[in-house]
Amino acid sequence: MSAKGPLFYTDQLFEKTRFPHQAHVEAVFENCTLKSCDFSNVNFSGSDFIDTAFESCNFSMAKFNNTGLKNVTFKGCKLTGVNLSHCKDFLFSANFEDCILDYSSFHKKKNKKARFINCSMKSIDLTEADLSDSVFQNCDLLLAEFERTILTGANLSTAFNFTIDPEKNQLRKARFSSHGLVGLLAKYGIVVE
Repeated sequence: MSAKGPLFYTDQLFEKTRFPHQAHVEAVFENCTLKSCDFSNVNFSGSDFIDTAFESCNFSMAKFNNTGLKNVTFKGCKLTGVNLSHCKDFLFSANFEDCILDYSSFHKKKNKKARFINCSMKSIDLTEADLSDSVFQNCDLLLAEFERTILTGANLSTAFNFTIDPEKNQLRKARFSSHGLVGLLAKYGIVVE
């Protein structure tokens, strides 16, 4: 924390701007909207985002160490290579729509009831994440890593290109379509026609 303390932004709109203060300065954004901003390689460490919406922003390779994401939505954003597992656990809640999350990580992150709508999630790390009751609507999960992932009650009925080992993940009451059976049975060498 800086000697002056964190900066506070409430009920503000930031459009087509970079991070609205110098790097490595803690800030709190509450009920803000950030549109069409380029945050690639920005260090958000120590900042908090509460009830905030990001629209059409680029977060490629941004750093989220000790960052609070509390009821945050990302719409049309690019989050390639972002490690969200380093975010603060307290009240972590993030939802994604029309986003690119390729090569990102939610390792050990608890994000129950999360909504992933029309997202590219290729090679994403979901190991040991708790995504209970989450929705993966029309998401591409090609090469996504599921290991000891909690997907209890999750809806993957329209997700595709996933491979999930039922013996290494919690899938009780998770929903899959018949075309998703291929991804659940891959390790057994079973052919589904």
